[in-house]
Amino acid sequence: MNPPPEFLHELETPAPLCAPGGALQLRGWCVHPSTRCAPALRLVCCGQELPVHSRLPRPDVCTAFALPAAALQCGFQLTSLIAPGVHLARLEASLDSSEWICLRRFTVAATAGPLQAAIEYPGTATVGGSVRIQGWCAHPELAIAEVWLHYGNRRLRCEHGLVRTDVPRLLPGSPDAARAGFISIKNLPVGCGPLRVCAVTTDGCRHFFATDRRIDIRTDEENPLPLDLSAAPARLGPLQPPATTTLQPTCAATPRRILFVLYGDMTSNSALHVAALANELSLQGHECVVAVPRNAETARYHPHARFRCVDFAACGSSGAVFRGGAGPHLVHAWTTREVVRRFCVRLLAGAAPCLVVHLEDHEARILESTLGRSEAELAALPSTDLVALVGEALSHPLRSGEFLRAAAACTVIIDRLQELLPPGKPARVIWPAATAAFFERPIPWELRTALGWERTHTVLFYHGNLHPTNRDELAALYEAVVELNATGTPTTLLRAGRDVCALPGDLGERAAPHVVALGRIGRHEHLAPLMALADFFVQPGEPDTFNDYRFPSKLPEFFSLGRPVILPRTNLGTVARHGLDAYIVDRADAAGIAQAVRALRADPALGATLSKGAAAFAREHFSWARSAAHLAKFYDTVLSPAKPYDTPPATKAIAMPPMVGVRV
Repeated sequence: MNPPPEFLHELETPAPLCAPGGALQLRGWCVHPSTRCAPALRLVCCGQELPVHSRLPRPDVCTAFALPAAALQCGFQLTSLIAPGVHLARLEASLDSSEWICLRRFTVAATAGPLQAAIEYPGTATVGGSVRIQGWCAHPELAIAEVWLHYGNRRLRCEHGLVRTDVPRLLPGSPDAARAGFISIKNLPVGCGPLRVCAVTTDGCRHFFATDRRIDIRTDEENPLPLDLSAAPARLGPLQPPATTTLQPTCAATPRRILFVLYGDMTSNSALHVAALANELSLQGHECVVAVPRNAETARYHPHARFRCVDFAACGSSGAVFRGGAGPHLVHAWTTREVVRRFCVRLLAGAAPCLVVHLEDHEARILESTLGRSEAELAALPSTDLVALVGEALSHPLRSGEFLRAAAACTVIIDRLQELLPPGKPARVIWPAATAAFFERPIPWELRTALGWERTHTVLFYHGNLHPTNRDELAALYEAVVELNATGTPTTLLRAGRDVCALPGDLGERAAPHVVALGRIGRHEHLAPLMALADFFVQPGEPDTFNDYRFPSKLPEFFSLGRPVILPRTNLGTVARHGLDAYIVDRADAAGIAQAVRALRADPALGATLSKGAAAFAREHFSWARSAAHLAKFYDTVLSPAKPYDTPPATKAIAMPPMVGVRV
């Protein structure tokens, strides 16, 4: 059987892919190098096969790949209407329109047309009296099941479906136009803020319309005394992080130009690690730039950044993105994932910086877990199939090894990862840390009580995404919360992060009454006052080839806040001391987590000891400034191999091997 053909292609529509009002547009190019022609293309989305009808001339592609005139029309544009929602999609190509090859998988977020509404009573711009609001609301495409009014922290339901003769002329395609009228079910209660109309459509989605009215109601029938907006509210904790000394940049003995290459944008988990190190290195007098595949504007999530952030495309072939158009002295590649490896191979082919590769996970185990195939099964696949399965987001089992061998040195987040490096490769362990905002925050009891959580109620906090690799571990935490509540230990889990996949079975439904889902927190420093609400922190898991080779980046923050931390006997759980620094269990599964919480609840003295121990452990081990200084010293040695370094002889620096034979 012949292997499937390989296509050269690029999807040039900026990510994330959106379809406003359901209108999807995709642009890019695709060509087959052997047939030297533009293949047939289609998009498989929403159960439909959407063919590409619009072809565009791309002389730049033909020039870049030395293609004949027959391939000129390799550019494409696809325009189609798709249903509202978040859809999985595949871009496919074919040479004969019978066998289709998947080029890329991605998600498309399609929105419906905007909600339309008007407030007709009262007619004033500011509503200062407790009255009933009247108006109309309709969606141009979707049927409406409920209408609500939102302002401040108020949410009031409306009677809707009232007859309107004028709206059908404005929205002729709306299923509700003839009955678009609404009125609030009662007079508006006290509250302040802009007025918004919220419509819940029959598919369960919520649509908002920002009106031109503002609510400022200070009294109503149930509150005869004026609302006092100057009263001190219950707060989440200190408004400002603990006072710290403002550090001024210094001048390094040998200033370096350092290019960090990250596998995701600046909202990805590893971005916190990279941003903190880049900031500290900048303070030490080095010039740092962080390159991301796309969405460099996400650097705004790091408002105090002292580094620049650029897209891969801006780096060109030499990485000349430093002051004066200079290139880097050193490229620090953040993991061996394909998107990083391919970029670095291209960059190092056109320039001569030193390459350092960072490892933070057992990438081979993540590959197996994500694809659901063993190492042997992956090794048996044809090369083209393996490349397609790995994509950009994972590490190629063969090419990642080539990449590591080509590096001058490596850094690792935990010492066990050094086992995965080529023999004799210089390496240094660089632990993550926590910012000052996370250090030793007391529990804000006033707010805890206002939320209905008394001192006898256990509050846990976990921030992190749910994905296939950690699904079983996060499920153990959810199961523990269910068990604790069922056996007389009232417990609530505050959870921040995205759900890339679902919890197994009906666990999500069973745990829902005991979980407060905060979603993704836009700014990382906003986590600290929310985490301060917790009694204990839990890192679920157990010793295995995934956990033994990782250092969960949330652990420094857990310890820094000064709460008892429950850990499995793996990664940091092999360093921290049970009963002094943390509460260590052999396995942090549902039973182990529940047992640890009950033990800490039954022994307040132990909890106090662990709180002090956690804070002391953080002060001793978690410092971004120390980690960055440690890293800068390693850079000096890598860039000056003759200089001695305080590591065992087996890990001394060696000259960087040539990039010959490393494939893109």
